Amino acid sequence: MKINLEKSKEIIISFAQDGNFRSTIPNIKTDGRDIAQVCHAKLLGVTISQDLTWNKPVDNIVKKAGKRLYILYQLKRAGIKQKDLVSVYVSVVRPVLEYACPVWHTNLPQYLSDNIEVIQKRALKCIFPGLGYAEILRRVNLDTLNVRWDSICQIYIYIYIYITVY
Repeated sequence: MKINLEKSKEIIISFAQDGNFRSTIPNIKTDGRDIAQVCHAKLLGVTISQDLTWNKPVDNIVKKAGKRLYILYQLKRAGIKQKDLVSVYVSVVRPVLEYACPVWHTNLPQYLSDNIEVIQKRALKCIFPGLGYAEILRRVNLDTLNVRWDSICQIYIYIYIYITVY
């Protein structure tokens, strides 16, 4: 297998409080060149940090989804119906908020979960100004993201069990 040294990164996962552990571990070399050591690395679109916290990945999710909200605001200004705006939200913004949630959802602290939920609140408040969040969810038959992530995780568990048993 040929390794692309420009794309290869080394991440040392450690829970040590001080950063001195890095100096004791030698760099990985291939073809006489060092592979770069990084604190964060993206793997299939999910950012992994060396201490396995979810702050950086959640920041990336919020930033990416926040940029997509611009589409929603522009369509609202153009006079698109609320029903169609909800469809745009569900197909363009929400997938960013759900991507790879079986990997990180169960380990996410409440404050980070709330940071992601704010994006859904902003989107739905844009579509339905003047209504409360719970009322909007009921009106458009959507769940909070926590409930949605739980159901997605359960689906993956059932699929995994089905595949391994049969």
